[in-house]
Amino acid sequence: MQIKRYRGADMQEALHKVKQELGTDAIILSTRQVRGGGGKFGLFGRPMLEVTAARDVEGGSETNGGVPDPLAQSPRRSMLQALIKGKGPADRTDGAFMRRIMAKNRIETRQLLTPLQDDIHELKDILHAVGDAHRSNLREEDDLHQIRGELGEMRQMLHLLTAESAGLREANYPENLVVLYQQLVFAGVEVKFARRMIEEALKNIPATELEDFAYMKIFLARMLMKIVKVTGGITAQPDRQTIVALVGPTGVGKTTTVAKLASEQALKHNKHVALITVDTFRIAAVEQLKVYARIMGVPISVVNTKGELRQAIDKYAQNDVIFIDTGGRSQRDELQMSELRKLFGGEDRIDITLTLSATTKDVDLTDITRRFGELPVASVCFTKLDESTTYGSLLNHLIRFKTPIGYLATGQKVPEDIEVASKERLVDLLLNISDT
Repeated sequence: MQIKRYRGADMQEALHKVKQELGTDAIILSTRQVRGGGGKFGLFGRPMLEVTAARDVEGGSETNGGVPDPLAQSPRRSMLQALIKGKGPADRTDGAFMRRIMAKNRIETRQLLTPLQDDIHELKDILHAVGDAHRSNLREEDDLHQIRGELGEMRQMLHLLTAESAGLREANYPENLVVLYQQLVFAGVEVKFARRMIEEALKNIPATELEDFAYMKIFLARMLMKIVKVTGGITAQPDRQTIVALVGPTGVGKTTTVAKLASEQALKHNKHVALITVDTFRIAAVEQLKVYARIMGVPISVVNTKGELRQAIDKYAQNDVIFIDTGGRSQRDELQMSELRKLFGGEDRIDITLTLSATTKDVDLTDITRRFGELPVASVCFTKLDESTTYGSLLNHLIRFKTPIGYLATGQKVPEDIEVASKERLVDLLLNISDT
């Protein structure tokens, strides 16, 4: 691989030098601002942009005295293009090679996108600063125009690189759809799910609306609302007692969530509520729930066995709603999971809610749900939304397991920080429609 650095007054000049010497197949490895032309990069100095580029000459033909032919393609690039088009070889060795190539390509793309995103954020900050100065001094107008132009170049390059990494560039996708794809991926939606939604949107959006970003965003939002499933919260039936048990891993906030749900039913809906806890491993958790029960004026029982659980449920037969708090269980501890299965086995009258944290990694959410899936889980409650910045894992979970979401917990305050999950709210978390 041939690697060189080029400098230019702006991105256009630097890229022109790269293409002139390395050809159109050159790969941009990184970009950075360097001092040049006097002064530091800022309002009063002209920056120099340094671009590090490379051209893969493996297997390429050479002409002109050993200089690689810019039009020659390496086996790596040919294999990659064949893989993207779905025409790769069936040979197992080639398949492993292509997977290594794709992994390397994703690493290169991430390495490239990171500095470009940093540059964009830096330019945005400078743009705001120049805008403030411009309002008080019209002489800054030229600087403002220049920085806007460079910011536009950065955005365009980021768009092209992200589209290429996702295979969208080869399909000649409209720019607005690529932007929406980026938003989904940056929000944590799995790439294959995001691409599937974008492809479906492209099939159904009229060609006359492809330039209308607002229309396309609303169209995608409506698609997501068809995917999202919610329970509508707890609805106590007049002819049937409602019993809800919260299960899940340690540290997700089950005890606090039980207190919030009990408060909602007792104070907001005027239901007769009772509490049961089987969290005997954490004495502090039992005492915490007892304090909440005393404040709300509801009865509470502490049980250890399945028999005691049935007795407590029978004891509260006249109550409208019973909430059962359980201790956190590690999904990888087979003994703990076996105890949980025995506790709720054969109890069809109990609705089990799997409690998960929105801050948990996507791969761990999948593992937790599969292990707890041995129980008849009826719904999911996501907690700690206030501690997360991306919510794509919620959509990933819905697509993988089809289990509806009942509640969203947004903080530690009882009873305020909990809300009934709605389709509109979940889609807004992904697309930030309310912010726009």
